[in-house]
Amino acid sequence: MKHRVVAGTFLALGIAWGCAGSTGSKRFAFDARIGGVEDRTTFTNETGWTITLTKAEITLGPVYLNVVAPLRDSTQSLRELFVKNAWAHGEGHLDDGRVVGEVLGQVRFDALSSELVTFPVRGTMTQDEVRTSEIWFYPEPGVSAESTKIATVALDVAGVAVRDSTNVAFRGQLILNDAWQPDQVNGTRGTASITGLRQVRGIPSSFFPDEGGHLEIRLDVARLFRGANFANLEANPTDRDGTKVLVQSKSGAVSTDQVMTNLYQGLHDATGTYAVRWIPR
Repeated sequence: MKHRVVAGTFLALGIAWGCAGSTGSKRFAFDARIGGVEDRTTFTNETGWTITLTKAEITLGPVYLNVVAPLRDSTQSLRELFVKNAWAHGEGHLDDGRVVGEVLGQVRFDALSSELVTFPVRGTMTQDEVRTSEIWFYPEPGVSAESTKIATVALDVAGVAVRDSTNVAFRGQLILNDAWQPDQVNGTRGTASITGLRQVRGIPSSFFPDEGGHLEIRLDVARLFRGANFANLEANPTDRDGTKVLVQSKSGAVSTDQVMTNLYQGLHDATGTYAVRWIPR
């Protein structure tokens, strides 16, 4: 696969440095790199399926670095994670922390490869102790972060799952659109915004960055399939060759299936899917 990097300014999401850099620490630019984890092409998940992936392309960005400590309770539900808005007080501060670094670009990479891909734009940092990272799955540059009708594929996967005598070929594309927003009772205000659903916050990332170093992010694609049970795909659409198509939908003959739900949950797992560290110069 050819890695594709997409440059984007994401100006509406940027930090006002006079605010985020209020500590007066040194500011500098840095490179950010992302890749998969070795030996993740074939693995066995918690439901007993041996999964062999032939494709696992991920598009993500921007990335933010925060001084806030990780969540004390890593078992918090996805709903609880998304209750808080990303920005508060005039969209300058996080309501539970302070952003000191940002990479305002978007990148697509092969999660089956441990080869690192460099983001198309350099990050900017106010030197301070970083305790957590935030990975955002936003639409391509030029599309509003609040848009629900998008075509940006966050995860594009294909492979084969085997358990006992059952063999299931599958493929699917996960798009973070309004299919993932919970239905709300008429007259009530929902707490899960579309922008919140595209953010993974509180990823443990303990380091003090030095000028000349770079940020390294690893994504363990096996974590996305941890609870996937391919026996639940009987009603899913099927290609002519028998490949099952994973579904995300609130309506139609098939609603969002169990495997797709696991992929979505895995992308939002702040305590296992991602590893973020600083590589000194």
